[in-house]
Amino acid sequence: MWLKENNPGHRFEAGLVAAMAEVAPEYVVLPLAVDRERGRLLTDDQGTTLTHGDVADQATRRTVVRALARLQCALLGRLDAYPGLIELAPTTAGDRVRAVAREWSALPATHPLRIDSLARVEQAADALDRRTASISHLVPLDLELNDVYPANIFADRSTGVLRPRFFDFGNTLRAHPFVTLHGFLDSVTEWTRAPLSRADHADLLTTYLTIWHNHLDVDPAVLRQDLIATEPLVDVHRLISWLRLIPYADPTELRARAEIPLNYLTAIT
Repeated sequence: MWLKENNPGHRFEAGLVAAMAEVAPEYVVLPLAVDRERGRLLTDDQGTTLTHGDVADQATRRTVVRALARLQCALLGRLDAYPGLIELAPTTAGDRVRAVAREWSALPATHPLRIDSLARVEQAADALDRRTASISHLVPLDLELNDVYPANIFADRSTGVLRPRFFDFGNTLRAHPFVTLHGFLDSVTEWTRAPLSRADHADLLTTYLTIWHNHLDVDPAVLRQDLIATEPLVDVHRLISWLRLIPYADPTELRARAEIPLNYLTAIT
């Protein structure tokens, strides 16, 4: 068995997983029991997750990206109003970053989240405004899973072929779903300690967009432009998700963990 109990800031996850399993049971973990009030989820043991060898293999990466796109398309419009999710439209990302930075710059000098300079953050927020202004409305706001990481993907090979099964949706936002792909590709770079080749990167984008185009039947050129334009939102989404956890951190936890959201803000700048 596998039991998960969420931080209260992500308490919604257990119920969200149950709802996702009803819509796309072949792509996510299937709950045996859910306690929505306590944020507890019980499932069968799902086996092993993706290995470093898997992550280094382009065919495996293509399988994961294809499964991710199919999961997102299956969910599209079905659970986007799920309670407890933060909404973050692309065009609001700059303002959200400004608000966080201004709040943290006003903290006492000894606070672990205190930042001293706003200038670079303001410049980054302005760049986000320019970048996100070009994103179309072909793909609506929906579940942005926000943590599709190799260690959050079970590698089911019981049928002789890889069938990815996704889990760990506590960071999910109601936002542009394309950002999820960029987060996974970032994790590939982290695990392999090398950037994707231009050919492999282009191949994975095409694999992902083919599923979306078949589902929506819209202009593929606009979909590709939107996918490229959403790339800078990865760290913004991770930062905003972390904000849900901070109110529940005691001083010791905050000192120990503050560098994580601070690093996201640094990455944005």
